[in-house]
Formats: sequence, structure tokens, C-alpha cells
Amino acid sequence: MNLPSDRSGALTPLQVELMVFPMRHAALALLLTLSAGGAAAYAQPTQPIYVQYDGFVRNANGTFTLSFGYFNQNNADVTIEPGDANVFSPAPTDRNQPITFVKGRHRFACSMVVDGSFDGRLQWTVNFAGKTQTTTARTLNPLYELELNSEKRAIAGLDVAAAPKNVCVNRPPVVEIVNPFGGPDASTKIAAKVDQEVAVNARVEDDGLPRRSKVTSTWKKVSGPGTVTFSDASSAPTRVKFSAPGAYEIELTATDGEKSSTLKVSVTVS
Repeated sequence: MNLPSDRSGALTPLQVELMVFPMRHAALALLLTLSAGGAAAYAQPTQPIYVQYDGFVRNANGTFTLSFGYFNQNNADVTIEPGDANVFSPAPTDRNQPITFVKGRHRFACSMVVDGSFDGRLQWTVNFAGKTQTTTARTLNPLYELELNSEKRAIAGLDVAAAPKNVCVNRPPVVEIVNPFGGPDASTKIAAKVDQEVAVNARVEDDGLPRRSKVTSTWKKVSGPGTVTFSDASSAPTRVKFSAPGAYEIELTATDGEKSSTLKVSVTVS
């Protein structure tokens, strides 16, 4: 590009800007392209998914409840349809197991009731990212009998007597308040100040059933003298503000479209 200079031969500031402007745009376009490519590569699921056997529960009616979970090491949810890459053995290979593997570790994703005559032969296999993972063959080994807290999670929302046998059974989402230091044992009684937001660190965990369902969460005011404002009423972890002092009760409901759970939180506002 030939631009006229001033009498001394030097380019004027305007001429310099005209030359630099296209280069700035080219550099910005390159940066955006590289960023998009990097983000896509980062989000691309390439890590294995580990399936695990949580253990079993001896039910009062003589049956067993078996519990399976998984650990998705990717930074994104992964869908694996039932078939060679998502299979139980022995047959039937499709036992209504989850097909959406949410990122992170998820125990108690499949609770299955089997007869008291069950011989212990049942394994879940998942193949992803070129790696095959299979649960233990020692299903009824006494070492896998669940302790009380895990037993409660494995059979939560499960009607053992009425549940169909030998398949993963849909159960209501688990709704809980999470301790800031980890664990679901935080109190459902909190204190707040008028017109000051307070954090409510709730969590919803679901088994991924029914297949292709979407879990939704909703906060609402149950009782109290003033107005309650949620920063996001559709998010389990949220912040909430109260317009007047007094005793309040708020409620979180989570549903998978077929079954639902609720959790009430008492709030004292001063």
C-alpha cells in the first residue's frame, strides 16, 4: 500500500493508523479462531469412564438390592447407548442402565432388586475412549455389603417389594444441603439478616433415569411474613433475600419428570 507522506517523508499518524487497522483485525480473528479451537479440544471427551460396583443390601423380604455407579473423568457429560459399549452380562444386556454419564463421580446410579436365589453373576461393562471398564465379578462377596449410610442411599425412594426385578429402577432425585467442607450433613436451619443475601448450598443428585430425561429444580417460599427473593429459583445452589424479620420456610423441589423430591429449609431472619 502506497501512502503519501508529509514533506519530510515520514508517515502521518492517520496514515499509520490506516496501515495498522487491518493488521489488528487479522490478529484478533486469528486469536478468536485459536481460542475456539482450544475450547473445543478441551471440551472433547477423550477420557475413560469407570463403572463401579457400590455393593449390595440384604432386603427384609429376602431379596437383594445391588448398587452400581460410575466415574466420568471427562469435563463434559457423555451419552452411551445400550449395546456393545454399555452392557450388562449375563443377558439381558439392556437392564435399563443409565445412558447419560454426567461428569464426575456418581455412586448409586443404578439400584437393582434381584431375587434371594441370585447367584452373584452380574457385571456392567462400559467402553469409551478406547478403554473398556467392567465391574467386579464378586457381587455378593461379604466385603461388598453396604454399611448403613450407603445402604440408605442405595435404597432411597425404592419400593423393594413392588420394584421390577433385574433392572435399574428409577428413583426420585436426591435433594440435600451440602456442608461447605463436604458431605450432605449440613443443617437445614439457617440464619439471615433483612435485605441481605444468604447462600443456600443445596445439591441435586439423580440416577439418570428415565433415560433422556432432564432434572429440573425449583425453589419457592412456603411460609413467612415477608417477601422472599431467590437469585436463581431454578438452581439448587442459590442465594436468597428476605424483606422482613421473622421465621420462614423455603422449599426446593427436584423432579426427573417421573418422580420428585422436596427439601424444606427453615430460616430465622433478624
